[in-house]
Amino acid sequence: MQIRYILVGLITDYSKVPPETLMICFLVLLIITIVVLLLTRGKTLADAKAGRGTGKSRIYDKPLDVVWDATVEVVKTSGLDLVAEDKSNWTILAQRGMRGFTYGENVAVFVAELDGKTATRVEVVNKRSFAANITAANWASRIFRELDKNLGPGHQA
Repeated sequence: MQIRYILVGLITDYSKVPPETLMICFLVLLIITIVVLLLTRGKTLADAKAGRGTGKSRIYDKPLDVVWDATVEVVKTSGLDLVAEDKSNWTILAQRGMRGFTYGENVAVFVAELDGKTATRVEVVNKRSFAANITAANWASRIFRELDKNLGPGHQA
C-alpha cells in the first residue's frame, strides 16, 4: 500500500501521500546518500602519492635537474595549488579544490633519472577527490603537453 502511495505521490500530487510515508521516503534517501558517500570516500594527496607506478608516464631525453625544474614550473602555472616539492625524493604534490563543476583533484608527480643520466622519466598520478567526479580535469595530459613545449616531445615510458 505504501509503495502505491509513494509512486502516486512522485508522479502526481504529494498531498495524496500520508506524511508518515513521505518521512520514510526521506529517511531511505538520506541513508542511501550517506552509504554512497561512505563507499566513494574522498581521495587525498596520500592516495595520489601511494599511486606511484599507476600513473601516466613519459620519458624526456634531458638530464634530471633540467626536467625537475621544468616540471615544477609547469605544475606551478597549471592551475593546481603546489602543496609540496621534495627534491630529495623527486616528488611534487599538488591539488585543486572544489570548483563549479568538480569536487577537486589530487596530483602526485614523480621524476626519476633513467640509466645513463641522459633521460628522465616523469609520472603523473591523478586522483579525483570523489569517484563520482566525472568532470575532473585530466592533469596528466595538461602537464605533459606543457612539458613537451618546454623540453621537446617526450615519448611513452
